[in-house]
Amino acid sequence: MNNQADIQNHFDLRRCILQILYAFFQEFPYGLAELHQFQEQCQCSSEELNWNIVYLEKCGFVELDKSMGCPPYVSCTASITAEGIDLVEHPAQLDKKFPQPG
Repeated sequence: MNNQADIQNHFDLRRCILQILYAFFQEFPYGLAELHQFQEQCQCSSEELNWNIVYLEKCGFVELDKSMGCPPYVSCTASITAEGIDLVEHPAQLDKKFPQPG
């Protein structure tokens, strides 16, 4: 069973992914971010990244390409959806979905 620290780590990672994608979208609206960027910037393992970014995709916050040639990642690239942009642009909603410690 997950403890509270594990759950908070997942919230932090998901926020990190969304914030990176949002900043990337602002600079390159039609661009696709490579997953290795998230692993480096969010300081997580590829395994943690994979299941957390798939979770975000299932929530409708990100889109992943479906290519299979990107081991160890589930996808080569990702982009933020309109729903993901709306979440990042409304800090109270982001905090409710992925609370920060404190």
